[in-house]
Amino acid sequence: MAEVFEAELAGDLGFVRKVAIKRMLDGAAADPSAAQRFLDEARIASRLHHANVVSVVDLGLLDGLPFQVLELVEGLNAQQLMQRAGGKLPLEVALAIAGDVAHALDHAHGALDPAGLPLGIVHRDVKPSNVLVSWGGDVKLSDFGIAVARDRAASTEAGLVAGTMGFIAPEQRTRGQLDGRTDVFALGLMLHALVTGYTPLQDVEVEMRALLGDPIPLDGSLPEDVRAMIERAVAVTRTDRPSAAELAGTIGSILAPRLTGDVRSFLRGYLATLDRKPAKAGALDQLLGIEVVLTDSRESDRSVRHYATIALQRAEAPTIAKPTPVRADPPTVADRSELDEPVARPSRRAAPIFAAVVGLGLVAGAIVWQVRGDTEPRVRGPAITLAPADTGAGVPTDAGSELAITVDGSADAAPVASRPDARPARQPARPLDSGVHPAIASVPTGTGYLQVLGEDLVGSAVLVDGHVVGSVPNPIAAAFGIHRVEVERRDGTRLPVKTIEIKEVHTRTNPLRPAW
Repeated sequence: MAEVFEAELAGDLGFVRKVAIKRMLDGAAADPSAAQRFLDEARIASRLHHANVVSVVDLGLLDGLPFQVLELVEGLNAQQLMQRAGGKLPLEVALAIAGDVAHALDHAHGALDPAGLPLGIVHRDVKPSNVLVSWGGDVKLSDFGIAVARDRAASTEAGLVAGTMGFIAPEQRTRGQLDGRTDVFALGLMLHALVTGYTPLQDVEVEMRALLGDPIPLDGSLPEDVRAMIERAVAVTRTDRPSAAELAGTIGSILAPRLTGDVRSFLRGYLATLDRKPAKAGALDQLLGIEVVLTDSRESDRSVRHYATIALQRAEAPTIAKPTPVRADPPTVADRSELDEPVARPSRRAAPIFAAVVGLGLVAGAIVWQVRGDTEPRVRGPAITLAPADTGAGVPTDAGSELAITVDGSADAAPVASRPDARPARQPARPLDSGVHPAIASVPTGTGYLQVLGEDLVGSAVLVDGHVVGSVPNPIAAAFGIHRVEVERRDGTRLPVKTIEIKEVHTRTNPLRPAW
């Protein structure tokens, strides 16, 4: 649905703040309901101000696509944390994470509008990959993309159930009445998964029996006090469950005797034992630099700010000769992206890569650029430089690509705020036919679906390019292009790998159905 970039806000007097930029992909933005869900997510999350909730900094349109600027969490999501730990977490670590998530849910469930009326927020997708854990020991709940609220504009499509298999409460599965205790159910299953490595509802038969009123069977290895707490949280009847505040209190009382210090220091110490693997910027990152600028507009009543990406200008960069693109009219929102003249100087070790990339760029530039009329100096906004992003930074890794952005040039605390700049004006290039800046042209621009079928495969995990992304028989979203798909049965055995290609014709109602 979206691509995610790491960004750095750079303002005056040495002000720098890291953020994450989440922008919808073209294919997703073409669906009005998906675009509305994206905007609903930002609006709902922007009303929540809590230490355990990922905050929204800004919202707008970038190259005609909706984008959010989010608080960056440098670390891992809980799903990645489980993988690093061998499939499950120590009990104390799992309790510490679940306790902070319970506090986040309590805040969301009790949020009020300016008039003092309840917003009625229910997250509906509490799971390990939506919980971020920073290297400093902070735990934050993210991704309110399918959350419900009293004034939510988008509605769930008829016949579909919003949520993730294995964490869906009975009333959510049957599309009944939801409230905060629906999220408590999911959190109880998430805690079970963090400690044992699985959720009982991965078994479709268990879920079907729960819909008939049978209690959910829990792992026998759980300590008695933890087991009793989870049993109450995952009660089949919604009214039998505790509130998020009550669950947070119970987790705290269970965790306190097991710790010798504070929770945050304990988590930080545990994370320090893991391999951090920080991303390193190189010459190629400099070549992929872009800026975000506020587009000129003749419209005076615009309620949403529009921005465009152009090549990043660096003071120390050499200027490469090329036809000078000019334009008579001021740029409009139709100008999706522009190229710039300066190119950053790479290191000597990257000279062959630099020469090859620049050579290809000049050949392509000679074909697509044409001379048009002069333009007036533009109002400059902050600059954004793409660079590899740590897969655990900012938002769940299934949301975007492994690129990052470094923002430069704004005195305001928003990556898209503009200010006059005394440097000489640049001559913007004519947009490429694709409407996408070359620096991000390789990012997938659409999403299709695949679905694995088979009675003997129900509940089996589906892996795309080595990552578990869903289970049989649920439809699974995947970017357009070629992927490697595997199926892992519930007994742990894997079927042979298949190579598939997702195309535009593979929609949710007509998914690609690979067979084994």
